[in-house]
Amino acid sequence: MNQELGLSPRSCARNAGTFLLIRLSFGSIIYLALNSVFPVPSYEMVGAISNIKTNSLLFTGLLAALFFMGLFSLIVAFPLNNVLTSIDEDGSKRAQKARLAELFFFIVGMGLLIFENPNSIQILFVSFVFYVIYMILNGYLVFVSGYLSKVLGISMILGGITGFLTITITLYQMPGLIWLSTIGGLCVVIPEVAMAFTFLIKALRIEITDPKETITMILKEFGEATTAEIMDQSSKVSAECKDRIPEALVFLESEGKVAKKLSKEKRGYVWSLVS
Repeated sequence: MNQELGLSPRSCARNAGTFLLIRLSFGSIIYLALNSVFPVPSYEMVGAISNIKTNSLLFTGLLAALFFMGLFSLIVAFPLNNVLTSIDEDGSKRAQKARLAELFFFIVGMGLLIFENPNSIQILFVSFVFYVIYMILNGYLVFVSGYLSKVLGISMILGGITGFLTITITLYQMPGLIWLSTIGGLCVVIPEVAMAFTFLIKALRIEITDPKETITMILKEFGEATTAEIMDQSSKVSAECKDRIPEALVFLESEGKVAKKLSKEKRGYVWSLVS
């Protein structure tokens, strides 16, 4: 999926953090309205939705919260992926796909729940499984990033695993222990809230860098370099910058400011400034 490489790293981080917080806020409204933070035995959730439907104002509010949660769940995947793709593009795309799969099954599950179908809990559980996969993948990316907290990365991975185990036990082994599923849900949600605030704080600290200026500075210092070498060096200027380098190189080439040539020594193309 194409990335919005034209967005500044500050904008991507700020948008990712903001959209995550909005999504989590609407999600909390939905789950609290159903008397839980995460999936509980089907009869509890069906009973809760049945009670909500008797109050037209409350039911309308629930539908509105569901709509906006789905909307921000969809759009948050893109700025978040843009921030993390410079760490591991393939890993970031897998996390993005897991997020979109989670959204699909969540909407289907909530649709069945609204019609008071007891099987909705199984679909919502599938949604939660994809959510856990997303948390683990993003936790890994945060851990190896070098510019985000390793503690945050570990907490996301452990939170995803702990949440999955506790909710699975509640759903299939001990359905009466609703409090256990709530704890499991919090184990997953709290690290994501922390990630959202981390991105908002990082957005304030990220220097607004122009990748074209970064490339020019690197080529002045090294004379010539491959795309990969420029990307590696650019990460020392701004950790979130290097995923914008390929587009900036093409732009500079179109302006006649840089040129590439085949290098036998480096077994590929190298870039240099046009004198």
